[in-house]
Amino acid sequence: MPQTYSYGVWIVKPGREEDFVAGWRELAEWTAANAPGAGIARLLQDEQQPSRFISIGPWDDKRAIAASRSQLGFQERVGKLREMLETYTPANLGLRAEVAATPLLAKRSAWVDHVEERYGSS
Repeated sequence: MPQTYSYGVWIVKPGREEDFVAGWRELAEWTAANAPGAGIARLLQDEQQPSRFISIGPWDDKRAIAASRSQLGFQERVGKLREMLETYTPANLGLRAEVAATPLLAKRSAWVDHVEERYGSS
């Protein structure tokens, strides 16, 4: 079974961005403390459209997400956020592929290989 993620696209009313971030943080902190199966929650803000936010976080499974969303504390906090929103679109996602970048120090370029061949390594 693939890793499960919760995902949300939040369009915030103009001028309410900072209030939204504070409210979302409160929701995420409450979830971390009260929702078994939750992982690290992340909130991203669109640089081109600052009123657009995306939240994403891993969960143990879909049941854990559903159990969290059914709790009164979750519903109360989302209710407060909805007052600041134009739209909110939640979804559950399943991980299908993952690629980790090689740390920069471990990468070797063709240029480094060429210099070492020609001049030796220092």
